[in-house]
Amino acid sequence: MSDNEYAYDDSMLEDEETALEMAALDSDSMMVEPKKEFINHKTALSALLEEISQKELQWNHRCDITSLTPIVLEKADNDLDRELKFYQQGLDAVLRGKQELVKSGIPFERPVDYFAEMVKSDSHMARIRQKLLDQQQGIQNAEEAKKQRELRKYGKKIQQEKIKEREDQKKASLDKITTIKKRLRSGDLGDADDFEIDIDSDDDRKSKTGYGNKTKAKGGKPMPNKRRQVKNEKFGFGGKKRGMKNNTADSAADMSGFNAGRNKSSSFSGSTNKFKVQRPGKAKRQRTR
Repeated sequence: MSDNEYAYDDSMLEDEETALEMAALDSDSMMVEPKKEFINHKTALSALLEEISQKELQWNHRCDITSLTPIVLEKADNDLDRELKFYQQGLDAVLRGKQELVKSGIPFERPVDYFAEMVKSDSHMARIRQKLLDQQQGIQNAEEAKKQRELRKYGKKIQQEKIKEREDQKKASLDKITTIKKRLRSGDLGDADDFEIDIDSDDDRKSKTGYGNKTKAKGGKPMPNKRRQVKNEKFGFGGKKRGMKNNTADSAADMSGFNAGRNKSSSFSGSTNKFKVQRPGKAKRQRTR
């Protein structure tokens, strides 16, 4: 077979494939999906409902309730509104069912003396209750700890602000003092108001912070509190305590308090006291009291 014959066969195959593709496109464009028909067969549905309704039975055996109020929704896509309507419809059905049970004389509430054996034992339920109480207490403790952490953070922040304020005030006072020294050296005193430095004294700080006793003695010094006064009366007013009763050179040389008659002792003189008075006995001393 020659090369021309091979070329002819390839061109024929390409033409046939193109024709088949065009035919397939035409057939797809001509195919139309059948339209779905929604038919409400009311007669058939009513017959089926009548068949399964079983109206010959009493209501307590059927327990069917048909809502008298249809559900009306503004937007069917609103899930919250739709669920609320279903809830209202179910609540209305429960109330109507209760009325039917009362009318039929059927009890539906648990009697006061009702007794039934529980699935779980009392000890098991007590453990469950204790576990729930522990969980609740843990939650409360965690909240309280969180609150305390927040309070500590707030207190620390206030403390840092106070410390920064004191440092700024101290720095400003030192700057003023440096400025005053420079002016004094140069002889330029300037205005007298520039020499005013806002420095709180100890009494001012105590009055601001609430510390210290504001009662003052005659000398102007603050009086100590009652506890300090009692300790001062009992133990003294401070100062050196050790070695206060030791002799010194002056005290050893001082003979003003020496009395020969009082300090005379028979053990040193070598003589005995002939007129020594005997001490009365215990019974005699008690009678004389």
